[in-house]
Amino acid sequence: MQRKAGRRRPIGVNRTFAVAALLAATALVAGCDSPIECGGAAARKGISLDIDPAYSPKVGSARMTTCWNGSCTDTALELYPSTAARPMPCATGGPDSACGARMEPTGGKNSFADLPTLVSEPVDVTLRLIDPAGAELAAPRLVITPKTLYPSGPECGGGTPQGGLLVSPDGVLSERL
Repeated sequence: MQRKAGRRRPIGVNRTFAVAALLAATALVAGCDSPIECGGAAARKGISLDIDPAYSPKVGSARMTTCWNGSCTDTALELYPSTAARPMPCATGGPDSACGARMEPTGGKNSFADLPTLVSEPVDVTLRLIDPAGAELAAPRLVITPKTLYPSGPECGGGTPQGGLLVSPDGVLSERL
């Protein structure tokens, strides 16, 4: 039996190739099974505002002035009706029956000031609350310290400073912790 020239392979080439392919596939699969899973979640840099339902009818609009590192930003806040999840009745029939929730208005108002350069350091905030007729109700001043949020966990990076303000039923401003 004669062999054709050029078709001769060294012993073990197929086996070496197969082992290399198997190792590469194993490394690829192992890399996909890492213990850290970082999703695409994100948070906005800024300060949120929540106005209690008892005080919100008095407020028609609001402006927020924020100052840090020698620079100030004045933001007109668009107020939105606040909602909260309320449970719906559960279907009877066993452990696999479904329950649900629906969003209902609370009577409060909320807003968010986007502040792209916000830092996790003390921020001087002045909140001007204006009644529906255009008269200023109050302009309380408060120093808050935004917290760094990690939407997918600190091991995934992407820390974003975010702060929060609350207006109580009697119109007192405080930091949401």
